[in-house]
Amino acid sequence: MNSEPSPLNMKSQQSTSEMPKAGTSDLLTTSKYDTGSTTTSSIVNGSPAVVKFDDSSGYIQGHHRPHGGGGGSGKSHDSFVRKLSLIASLSGLLFGYDTGVVSGAIIFIRSYMDLTDLQVEIVVASTVLSAAFSALAGGYLLDSIGRKKTLVMASMIFVFGSVLMAISFGPKNGYGMLIIGRLIVGVAIGLAADAGPLYISECAPPKLRGSLTTLFNMAVVGGQVLASFVCGCLSYLPPAYNWRLMLGFGALPAIAQMVGFIILPYSPTWLVLVGRKDEAEDVLRRIRMVPKFIRYTGGDNDDDSTHEDSSADTASPEEMDEVMHELNEIIEEHEKAKKGQHVTLLELWRFYPQVRRSMILGCSLWIVSQLAGINTIMYYGAGIVERTGLFEGDKSLDIWITVPLSFMQLLGIFVCFSIIDQQGRRPTLLLSMTFICISLLLIGAGFALDMSIVTVMAMFLYLFAFGMGLSTMPYTMNSEIYPEEYRGSCVAQATGVFWFTNFVVSVTFLTLASVLGNGGVFFLYAAIVFVSEVIFYFMVPETSGLSLHEIQELFAGPEEKTSLSDGNNDEDYGTNSSSPSMRDDVELPPHSQIV
Repeated sequence: MNSEPSPLNMKSQQSTSEMPKAGTSDLLTTSKYDTGSTTTSSIVNGSPAVVKFDDSSGYIQGHHRPHGGGGGSGKSHDSFVRKLSLIASLSGLLFGYDTGVVSGAIIFIRSYMDLTDLQVEIVVASTVLSAAFSALAGGYLLDSIGRKKTLVMASMIFVFGSVLMAISFGPKNGYGMLIIGRLIVGVAIGLAADAGPLYISECAPPKLRGSLTTLFNMAVVGGQVLASFVCGCLSYLPPAYNWRLMLGFGALPAIAQMVGFIILPYSPTWLVLVGRKDEAEDVLRRIRMVPKFIRYTGGDNDDDSTHEDSSADTASPEEMDEVMHELNEIIEEHEKAKKGQHVTLLELWRFYPQVRRSMILGCSLWIVSQLAGINTIMYYGAGIVERTGLFEGDKSLDIWITVPLSFMQLLGIFVCFSIIDQQGRRPTLLLSMTFICISLLLIGAGFALDMSIVTVMAMFLYLFAFGMGLSTMPYTMNSEIYPEEYRGSCVAQATGVFWFTNFVVSVTFLTLASVLGNGGVFFLYAAIVFVSEVIFYFMVPETSGLSLHEIQELFAGPEEKTSLSDGNNDEDYGTNSSSPSMRDDVELPPHSQIV
């Protein structure tokens, strides 16, 4: 069931095998400059060819280097993409800041407003609940107005919500207005959490996509560190308004992101999605700093004639232009994605066993990451330290200790990305869960035995262990285990599961602590992690080093493998009940097969 290839697609396929390689004599060398264009010459298939590049748009700096990383210097090209990614990752910082700031602010809000445990849980969890709904609805905005405008809108909403929380007034010292502000901020976080990583991944070049996409996760934890530092500094102010400044400070990075996006382009993938392919090409050329071909001849002069023949002694622009190759890939992915639009999530669960297995794994990773109790530490971290009595009621010190606590998770994430490709996803995940289980048992034991120093040191171990694997693996594996035509729906579903599980944990922690005791609730989390690790030992495959096609083969059951060996085409995967074709030369690692 192949869709009709576009002209761009056919050109790309026709020219790929003859594409000149960087570092060879086929590279273009600048020979002459004209007003508004650059004339360059090259040797293709042993014959001279002349190509003019349009650099009048101001996008081009330096010389064109096909397949060498883009025109201009590689450093300037990478620098622009990194700036773009840095601005987009501020959406992750907003998410992290709100997660961290409530940990410090709630200590003062609780006493200032005289709140019960349930009311505190509502303050904390209201943002998570609204983020869950906005994340589910965000898919429509991402496709209709684009990733860039969605992020700008999220920044504006975050600023409004932050200001509203800071000026809360009314009955019960502004409790109702505070909840409204928290709900509004949650809407912004849900949108930003969807749009930020997507915008970065769609704008980043393939060689930088992995590292730049991780900026979002690092920005989340960086936001938590920033929030802990801000709360610590402001904790010495009178409690009547220190928490207001803590919550209101979040408007500053939101304003920075809003201003920064003025200079950034739309996502090229979204431009293709809405049929603006010429604009998508222009954006890719701007980001990659690759000039545009506007003339091409088969001789060694630079007359203005345009030749239509495609003989062996001439070179088409696509043969010397990686932007056209990348644009064709985007178009092909869009065509594949359209195949899956007619299939609902319910149908995927009922009629597509191979996809169902991958969805079970993807959702399970997010569920376990939240049921491990991470957001009890992040949302209630200062309160947990306060319960240990380590600093004998000094609220400022209870808050300051969350700065190194948050930093430990960031350190764990750095360790994860230094070993994840060498050691593999599966061992990294299981090692992380082992130490998470141990640290949760120690936290519970510290409370049970009234040993505050043991509880706090175990919290350091917990956050490092969580950052080392369970923090990152749901992001990484959910981005690679789904068929391309259903990836959007499956990832959105998994993200929704994450938010709702986050909400359940956040809104029940204080209640569980009052029922089970401070130590009992962490023993419960440890039991959940232990059981989950045993299940994951048999359930999670090793995906490191495998192509996306090979990863999807891991989820094929015996019947699908049989049908595939009988000759089913991998192009039919997802449009009928078959799976991607198995390759005889793929050797699967131990425990890699989904059962």
